[in-house]
Amino acid sequence: MVALGLSSARRLVYALPLHPGGGASCAGAEFDRGGMMIRTGSLAAYVTSHGFGHLNRTVAVLNRIPDDIPLIIRSSPDLLDHWRERLRRPAEFQAHVSDAGAVNPPGNSADTDGPATLERAARVHSAAMQRIDEYADELRDGRVSAVLCDATPVPLVAARRAGIPGFLLANFTWADIYHPLAKRMGGERPSFVREVRHAYRHATAIFRCAPHLSMERIAPIIDVGMVVTPGRNRGRELREDLGFSDRERLVYLYLGRYGQDDYEWARIARLGDRGVHFVGFHDPPAGSGPVPNLHVVAASEWNGADLAASCEVVVAKAGYGTVCESMAAGSPMIYPPRTGFAEYRALARALNAWGGGVPASRRAFDRLRIERLLDRALSLAPGPPPFPMDGADRVAAYLTDACLGRSLPR
Repeated sequence: MVALGLSSARRLVYALPLHPGGGASCAGAEFDRGGMMIRTGSLAAYVTSHGFGHLNRTVAVLNRIPDDIPLIIRSSPDLLDHWRERLRRPAEFQAHVSDAGAVNPPGNSADTDGPATLERAARVHSAAMQRIDEYADELRDGRVSAVLCDATPVPLVAARRAGIPGFLLANFTWADIYHPLAKRMGGERPSFVREVRHAYRHATAIFRCAPHLSMERIAPIIDVGMVVTPGRNRGRELREDLGFSDRERLVYLYLGRYGQDDYEWARIARLGDRGVHFVGFHDPPAGSGPVPNLHVVAASEWNGADLAASCEVVVAKAGYGTVCESMAAGSPMIYPPRTGFAEYRALARALNAWGGGVPASRRAFDRLRIERLLDRALSLAPGPPPFPMDGADRVAAYLTDACLGRSLPR
């Protein structure tokens, strides 16, 4: 097992064997007898269909890949428009689904529905593995020199079959998430989790993003710190657009994209009397009553990182992207517990180590009883994140070297 740390002062690139045999060519890339690529090819990026955090993390890397490297993005069709909003370089977009992530109960993106998660995940994984030869042929025909996967494991198997390096960009694997659910439910489910873990073992290496779960004993690990695009502080612009002075307190509110019908939205409305205004991307559910101090901005003009940097506090579930964006912005974050999601523990530890995390009880968060939590958050002055923030640069540099056929030091 190889674990590598990359210091911010000096980028260390570890040259893993990129091809099992010398002198052969595959997927448009040729290799010398030492296993190093000597001809430029495309980069294919596969991203899980579960959530925007994975998309945002991967786009932070891809926006740093030079435009002269052809890029193919394979992602769930319902995310392609969001890719086009966030990607700042040319790419070919193709629909691809080979994993299912986790299933949340209706109207609640903080919990995981264990039976539904494992049923859907097993069904999607099985269907994808039946197409593994087709996926490998796509890589060869697309003259792909390297594959990057954020959380989804099946393309790593295809990459190995096609004879090209496949890299996992992740802070957890779905096997980590599914294991406790499968252990509790029994039956054939633990066997399915072993299949998923075996698929991850086809990775050439893991770009392990902090904060993370262990992921040891899967593939060689390259620790890269946080992979995040720090937001721009557009607070002055936001206040002018909303007609606010510096006296109003601005809070970025993100409760998930699946609807939050059971929250007590009237409590948010009453905070307007204290000069607290919330900014986000979603209107409250129909029937929740007026919430005049909730202001919806367009995703085409704003992103979560910019809102985190432009507001004084973030109120959101603890997902990788939101946590890293809050830490990078120095904006304290109020967050609820997440049931059945192993990643939560690592994220909560990071927020605690940073000094800007304000955990809420499930009861308080579900009822949006955050008045005292807001007072506490507004009193905090957290320092820098506990991890390096240049992980996107590090991963992009590594992938660029691979795709351009540069000799990578061992």
